[in-house]
Amino acid sequence: MVSELTSETATARRKRVPKREARERLIQSTITLLRVLPFDEVTNQTICAEADLNPSTILQHFGTLDKLLGETALELVKRHLAKVLSADGYPTTFADPDVELRNRLVAWLLLNGDDPEQYRSHLLEDEVFIEFQKLSLQVDQRAAKAWTTVTTMLIEAYSVFKSTHAMSDEELSDVLYMIVAMRADLPSIERTLGWAPGE
Repeated sequence: MVSELTSETATARRKRVPKREARERLIQSTITLLRVLPFDEVTNQTICAEADLNPSTILQHFGTLDKLLGETALELVKRHLAKVLSADGYPTTFADPDVELRNRLVAWLLLNGDDPEQYRSHLLEDEVFIEFQKLSLQVDQRAAKAWTTVTTMLIEAYSVFKSTHAMSDEELSDVLYMIVAMRADLPSIERTLGWAPGE
């Protein structure tokens, strides 16, 4: 009889995992599944199976699947910021798979009725990031915030709608070169707009 344990009973007997580790495993498993499955096929069951955790673990640590998905979107942003802040140069955010996945996930969650407030970027209020932007862009805070907002909106739109545009690799490269040229010209643009300090 003991050998006839159901998978449900076997699942219930899984070894307890520390809270932090369980949260990390759930988020990482969610990211892994979101990369390979349609979003609506990423369920409590598939995530917990991937994480090798009991199905009730999502409820215990996040309350709902939507809250786990929201935390996953936030984790993807944190991963990208860690890359940005540790990079020697300005990374190609357009090519960052974490950014693309986060943007597509947030668009899907909003389409399914999530509150946009939880996805609003607090990045523009982060003093460390603003200082990084000011130094790397060689402009003051106002221009750094404006540039970050414009590029964030472009990247979000590109992540969601790129499949609706038939762009060749050369055309995409041209777009990226134009963005890089505009970025390099930000100090001049800042002066033209009258935003430079002392103007």
